[in-house]
Amino acid sequence: MQSLTQIITEGEAALVERVMLYADRMGYAKYTPLDPEIWKIAIHGLSAGLTAALQVSAEIPELSPDPEFIIDRITAFGVEQARKHRSRGVSLEMFLGLMKYFRQSYLDLLDDSTLASGSRTWAHTYVERYFDRIELGFISEWERAANKLKLQQEQLLLAQNSELSAANGRLQQEIIDRKKAERQIKRLNSDLERRVATNTLQLQRILEQNNYKLKELLLLNRFSSLNLSTIRLNRLSHIILATLTSEPLFFFERAMLLLLNEKAEVLQGMLGVMSREESTAHLPADFSFITDTEMNQDAGSPLSQELKSSRITLKKGRGIFYRVVTEKRVLALHARSELEAEAAEFCSRFNCDSFAVMPLMGKKRVFGVIIVDNPQTGRRINRNDLKFLQLFANHVGIAVENLTLFTNLEDANRRIQEAQEQLIHGERLATIGELSAGIAHELKGPMIAIGGFARRLARKIPAGSQEAGYITTIIEEEQRLEKMLDEVLSFSRKTTLCYQRCSITETVDGALAILEHAVEKNRVQLLKSFPKKEIMLYGDCQQLKQVFINLFHNALDVMHTGGVLKVSITAAQLGKRKAAVIRISDTGCGISTEMKNSIFSPFFTTKSNGTGLGLPIANRIVANHGGKIRVRNHAAGGAEFTVLLPCEA
Repeated sequence: MQSLTQIITEGEAALVERVMLYADRMGYAKYTPLDPEIWKIAIHGLSAGLTAALQVSAEIPELSPDPEFIIDRITAFGVEQARKHRSRGVSLEMFLGLMKYFRQSYLDLLDDSTLASGSRTWAHTYVERYFDRIELGFISEWERAANKLKLQQEQLLLAQNSELSAANGRLQQEIIDRKKAERQIKRLNSDLERRVATNTLQLQRILEQNNYKLKELLLLNRFSSLNLSTIRLNRLSHIILATLTSEPLFFFERAMLLLLNEKAEVLQGMLGVMSREESTAHLPADFSFITDTEMNQDAGSPLSQELKSSRITLKKGRGIFYRVVTEKRVLALHARSELEAEAAEFCSRFNCDSFAVMPLMGKKRVFGVIIVDNPQTGRRINRNDLKFLQLFANHVGIAVENLTLFTNLEDANRRIQEAQEQLIHGERLATIGELSAGIAHELKGPMIAIGGFARRLARKIPAGSQEAGYITTIIEEEQRLEKMLDEVLSFSRKTTLCYQRCSITETVDGALAILEHAVEKNRVQLLKSFPKKEIMLYGDCQQLKQVFINLFHNALDVMHTGGVLKVSITAAQLGKRKAAVIRISDTGCGISTEMKNSIFSPFFTTKSNGTGLGLPIANRIVANHGGKIRVRNHAAGGAEFTVLLPCEA
């Protein structure tokens, strides 16, 4: 007995942990506090009751069908617990479940103890009977309270039934009176509903017509006020199709644009747009809701891709499409069987059943058609749709015509401005050329005299002296200035070509021979690719040689520390004539995008000692021979000049 009491007393902390764990696992924890101290008090109360019962008697408690709650302390404890738990909303089943885990916790504590086998069996039985007596008291109190509550409920029901019987009599009379009133009201409501339905239907039709007219007027007004200065024809096409299929100005579920090829008498599919929902309640008046991204999506959609591979052949006097183009009016079709073969194939391909065809008209001609339908809902094209499309077609025609006139006016104005700028630029160049030629002519005489006297002095001054170095610098600078004056004079005077039959390979080789020393000095690797068969042309070979000298000289200037100079000659076509193609590429730094448009302008140079006339002279010589010079950059670095010259076989 002493051992069981000691085990229970010392194991209270372990019992608290076990009971909290069981309560949490079985969902009982929400009805109990989270504070372990409260659990500890409950365990302490159970344990104290158990040890007190052991002190009174070590005999196993008996179970009686009619327990004495006042005399038996264990069952009295169960009664007390029943009253507490009922006030907290705990049911009988929940309490018994909790006691099950209290009981199991104590039994687990005994199983973990070091009691002998016989003592452990006795202790198990004692604990079981202890909890049985607690549960018996709990159940008895629960049943007593339930019986008392049942009796109170029965008395309350009897009182309520008496009142209900009286109220029921009054209610039956009210029901009879109400039924009479309801029959009269139904007769009145039936007549009122018929009149309301008739008026509502009429108002709905008027509202639908007004909404449709409002959408028409809103759309037509926006087209009339289009700002054509910010719109191009491709955007206008998207505006037309998107407006016909966009919320809230919703008219149709699909719109397809086909352009007319008058020579082939064929309608070619171009663009298709399906209905789209807009997030705004009102579309902007300038149609800015159509973004470039949406235009690209529409152009690349499966509908547009399929449409671009579709054609409708127009046959004279046959079919709805021919009538739309020739009569310039909107037509509708509701039966696919009425179409000719080409149009029937198109409509079968795009599942067009009930559809309308609207012409796109300029001032003098029809340049395309728009097909609209409702493939998703299958709504038929009605008379209101046709009236709207005819009005819309007229406004679209005006917008297209205005856009065409505006575009032509812009193009003409741009050409006038370009011609004016070229004229002003030409006058400036002519003035600069005349001034430069006069200055160069006046300077060339003194420069020749300076060079002659400097060379005479060079022969009289001992080699290796400081004065010899000065004289050499004077001679080199005089030669550079004399070359610059020659270029200015060459560019300013009118060129006269001396045509003769010459080999382009010999001309290019002659230019390379002149610069052979510069190639070796700059340690440049020269790679030539010339054809075995001579390519002959009629031209001024000396001037052409000067072209290649200038190009080779520019290439060598950008490869001071070495590089690769590639020169190739091939045959090609320049228009309808045979031509020679000479490609000159270097491994220098290339030409920036900003400079590409200026390198052929006179006096434009990036060199500290250049005149900016080498490339303009070369370009003019090539142009006088009916050829072209092109330039591009290599991806790996360096530039490539391509000279195209018409030639004879």
